Amino acid sequence: MSRSNWKEAERRAAKMIDGQRYGANTGGLVDVESAFFVGQVKERKNLSLAQLEALVRLITEVGKTKGKAGIVLVKRSAGSGNRTPWLVVMDEDAFRKYRQDFIRGVDDA
Repeated sequence: MSRSNWKEAERRAAKMIDGQRYGANTGGLVDVESAFFVGQVKERKNLSLAQLEALVRLITEVGKTKGKAGIVLVKRSAGSGNRTPWLVVMDEDAFRKYRQDFIRGVDDA
């Protein structure tokens, strides 16, 4: 992937979480950040489940230091003209917290 395409992927990921993109080497492990999330962005042809798990563990720890959920925003690179969906991956603890917050919000409505 070209550098400009990579920047655009990070911009799109930041927009998904209503956040901002960090330039190269400015956010450390964090590529994107919002009020609720810190995220790593990956677009790869292949990414093993073990690699994805390791990324989630790393960004989760970073998120904990900031009081935010750590997420990995991943997209499979399938070649020019072949669109693939973004996947948003978080660990079980973060999912349970946001699920509870969502349920509370629905009950309050």
